[in-house]
Amino acid sequence: EEEILALPAATVTTSSKRKRGKAAAAAAAAAAMDEMSSVLYIGHIPHGFYEAQMRGFFSQFGDVERLRLSRSKKTGGSKGYGFIEFRDVDDAQIVADAMDTYLLAGKQLVVKQLPNSKLHEHMWEGAGEKFRPFPWREHERERHNKPKDAATQKKVNAQLLRGESKKRQRLKALGIDYSFPGYSSSRGGSAEADAGEQKSQKEDEEIGHEKREEKQEEAKAPTPTRVAKKGSRKAAGSVSKPRTMATKKRR
Repeated sequence: EEEILALPAATVTTSSKRKRGKAAAAAAAAAAMDEMSSVLYIGHIPHGFYEAQMRGFFSQFGDVERLRLSRSKKTGGSKGYGFIEFRDVDDAQIVADAMDTYLLAGKQLVVKQLPNSKLHEHMWEGAGEKFRPFPWREHERERHNKPKDAATQKKVNAQLLRGESKKRQRLKALGIDYSFPGYSSSRGGSAEADAGEQKSQKEDEEIGHEKREEKQEEAKAPTPTRVAKKGSRKAAGSVSKPRTMATKKRR
C-alpha cells in the first residue's frame, strides 16, 4: 500500500487578510459610486417655474426629499437649472425617462439621473430655505455716503471742478451766455483744484485748435464728389449745346 504524505496547511497571515478586506471594500465602494442615485439634474427651467411649482409638479411621480433651484447671489434670479432628490431610486429613473426633452412653457427640459460619483457635499446648500438676495442698493448707498478722508475728498473735488469747467466751455462754444455759481463758488480757493481746472482748459483748447485745423484743410481740399460733379456739368453742357442750335435752325 502506498503511503499518502500529508502536506502542511498554508498559513494565512493577518496582513494578507487585511489586504483582501481593503480590496473588497474598495471594489464595493467603486460599485456603489457607479450606481445611479435618486438625484436628478434638471436644466432649461423656464422663468416662473420655481421651487414651489417644481415641488408641486414632480410630487406626482413620488415623494420629493430635497429640492434646490440655483439662483444668482447678486439678483436672486433663477439660473435655469436645479437638483431634485426623490425618496425612491425607481421614481427618479421614471422621471428622467418621462421628462427628458419635455416641452414646458417654451423650454425643452433636460432631466438626467446622476450617479453617486457626481454628488458632492455642497450640492444641497440652501435647499429648503427662502432665498434672500443681498441688498446691493443699500450697500452701495452706504458706501457712497460714508465719510471720506482728505485725499479722497480732494480727488472728488478736482473731478467735479474739471467737469464743471468743461460744461462752461461747451456753453461758451455754443454761443450761450449763461453764468451759474456751481462748485467753483464753494471750493474755498483750493490750489490743487485750480491746477486741475487749468490743465483741463489747456487740453480742451489744444483739442479744439486741432479740430479747427482739420476742418480748414478738409474745406480747402476738393473732394472727389465735387470734381465728378463739375466734370458731369461740363459734359452735359457740351451735349446740350448742339441740340439748342439744331432747334434754332429748324425754326
